Amino acid sequence: MKYPKYKILTWAFYDFANTIFSMNVVSLNFPLMIKNDFGSPDLALSVSRSTSMILVALSMPLAGIIADKFQRRMPLTIFFTICCCLATLLLGKGGSVIWQLTLFALAIYCYQAALVFYDATLPQVAPPERMGRVSGYGVALGYVGTLFGLTVVGSIAGPHNYSKAFTWTAILFLTFSLPFFLTIRDQAPKPIFGLWKLTVESIKRIRDVYLDARARPGILRFFLGRFFVVEALETVIFFMAIFLSEAAGFSEGRVVLGNLNEITVFLLTVTVFTVFGSLIWGFATEKFGPRNSLLGTVALWIVTLAGIIFTQNKTIYYVLGSLAGISLGGVWTTERPLLINLVAENERLAGYFGLFALTGRMAAVIGPLIWGITVVVFGPLGAVKYRFAVGSVLIMMITGLFILRRVPDAR
Repeated sequence: MKYPKYKILTWAFYDFANTIFSMNVVSLNFPLMIKNDFGSPDLALSVSRSTSMILVALSMPLAGIIADKFQRRMPLTIFFTICCCLATLLLGKGGSVIWQLTLFALAIYCYQAALVFYDATLPQVAPPERMGRVSGYGVALGYVGTLFGLTVVGSIAGPHNYSKAFTWTAILFLTFSLPFFLTIRDQAPKPIFGLWKLTVESIKRIRDVYLDARARPGILRFFLGRFFVVEALETVIFFMAIFLSEAAGFSEGRVVLGNLNEITVFLLTVTVFTVFGSLIWGFATEKFGPRNSLLGTVALWIVTLAGIIFTQNKTIYYVLGSLAGISLGGVWTTERPLLINLVAENERLAGYFGLFALTGRMAAVIGPLIWGITVVVFGPLGAVKYRFAVGSVLIMMITGLFILRRVPDAR
């Protein structure tokens, strides 16, 4: 099978596009809008995000199996991407806080659903021995997209103009997804027929995928360990802007570079190191294997989170943020090739990526809820409550490292 180089670029460009959404909406503007404009607690954000992740967790394994049956991953990627962009366009345009939280949940659901099918297209772009490097290219270009999105959206919208920020995020997300949509095709797609019967059969096959995973050394342990790691990562990514604003002394209203506020500049700095980290870990994955590289990134996360709990110095926050960026790029770069190596069968990948989504999205349900509850419990302590919240994230990461240590090096 031939793997044209231009397809690597267009495939990676979807990572460029979708991280514009994840940073500008999920990590930055929507949490700040709900906090500043509506005065809602962290727990309200947690419930909205967790609801969307429950729906993803319930539906995506089934969708992955159906995608395997018909070999139609691209149409589903395109459909969910367009739906995500439409929901994003409506954010910040008025309505109650419940309406805004509902739109946010819908946008996240569609975004995560698209990623399930996008991940499963990697074997159509690169041979097994190059998947680690190509995955690294995608993650690295994705965070270049974050830099681009933060700079462009932040410069156009300015501080507190959330509605305009959401509009431009949707436009950029869809625009930069087009190269991927127009150049990647499913291999030997099959006509769709008997959908209801196959849907019922596919529900039964979910159990078969689970049983198949039990027969393959390390897969279930990988899913369990990844659950705790992603639980921590999703929580950090989601509440990053709120922590900087409420506990670290950063101000959304303080413009420090062009039209960019202090929080945006911090996130830009972190993202620069994420880009380099993605490239470094991509090559490390090829040399040391995805399993060993993943363990290294998780260990670096543990050191970083421990530092965040105890420091109150902005300069040190920038250092720790840089380490977080390097390790964040590493996790996303190493986990996809590790799963592909453990499965080793292309025709089963979409089903396994459905389970991959199940563990990750269920983690994204529980992690933010633990954060929100922790902030409520320690609320009388003031800003210190956020350091206890980070401590809960640290415990998740340590648990994940302990479990992943026993996953085999499947190369």
